[in-house]
Amino acid sequence: MKKIVIVILSLVVFVGVSSSAYAHPGRLDKNGGHNCSAKSKQKGLCTGYHYHKKKK
Repeated sequence: MKKIVIVILSLVVFVGVSSSAYAHPGRLDKNGGHNCSAKSKQKGLCTGYHYHKKKK
């Protein structure tokens, strides 16, 4: 019984942690950035062009 509880608890924690990652559609340009989609702007996630990688 304890093993089942541990497995279920582990799965709940794993799903909770993995669902908190934020992703975006589309690819990055040569500068490591992109323009926000209309949906992202409506949700207030971004306002325009932004970077995901630091420039070297």
